[in-house]
Amino acid sequence: MNIDIAQSGLFDEASRHARLLEYRIKPAVSESRVKAVLKELIHDINGISGLNLNLAFSSSCWDRLNPIWRPAELVPFETLGKGELVMPGTQTDLFIWVNSPDAELIPHAVIDVYQKMKAIAGIELDLEGIKNKQSRDLIGFVDGTANDEGDERLPVVLIPEGKPGAGGTYVLAQRWQHDLETFNHLSIHAQEKVVGRTKEDDVELEGDDMPEDSHVSRTDAEVDGVGMTIYRRSYPYMASQLSLKDGQEENSKPDNGLYFLAFACEMQRFTIQLERMLGLTEDGISDRLMQFSKPKTGCYWFMPSQKDLLTVLGIGS
Repeated sequence: MNIDIAQSGLFDEASRHARLLEYRIKPAVSESRVKAVLKELIHDINGISGLNLNLAFSSSCWDRLNPIWRPAELVPFETLGKGELVMPGTQTDLFIWVNSPDAELIPHAVIDVYQKMKAIAGIELDLEGIKNKQSRDLIGFVDGTANDEGDERLPVVLIPEGKPGAGGTYVLAQRWQHDLETFNHLSIHAQEKVVGRTKEDDVELEGDDMPEDSHVSRTDAEVDGVGMTIYRRSYPYMASQLSLKDGQEENSKPDNGLYFLAFACEMQRFTIQLERMLGLTEDGISDRLMQFSKPKTGCYWFMPSQKDLLTVLGIGS
């Protein structure tokens, strides 16, 4: 496989600016109408140089649009965990990821998405994601350090040849809300113990310095000697939460966090990491980072290859 098989924005790491949109298709809308709208979006947005429109589908949405075949492992995201350690399932139907190296290109594309999608779907989530040049999360640590580079990413991300959906990828997305005030009260040394890396130099802790409940420890896993690595394209976000009463602002609380966006060739790579974070594995150890950041949404999708996407939507046929 080569990198050109994937949809245009999947591996475009220069695209640090993004809009992340989740939609729920209206029940009465026909499959042909959904395909027609998505065709228009692809034509309008992907025709603009420097702008990427990426589409991914839930299990039920893919079955509606393409009943002929389906990726073997695609399932909806179900709520995981219990008590204070819970990852909620908020599965939607369609994920639209607009990204670009140029922030100025995104607003008009998003307006186009809004105008066309309102006839067929209701929006469930809309976040603006912006990565700084060091790819640091709002907690100050570099995000995505463990990503493979170049062609080494391909076997991690893309479903292998011979399997349904080959050249496409499974997607996990979660909106994580940070408690920055509490986290930032920790000393730098204590923060590094939570994450498992140094803050300034982004070096993984080693030996006795690495706690078993650090984020790095809980997400570093192997199954039968194969590393459960994933490819991260997460985006920090900031959104205002305003409560208005009688025309007056009653309370203003910032909503700061990370839209965790990850891709893998198999679903097991996601589930193993999530179970280890929640302490659902045999050792019972959970991820201490979850004391300072809480997942608020959870969805699985399938992002088909560019060729399969065009075929399903009837483009070029």
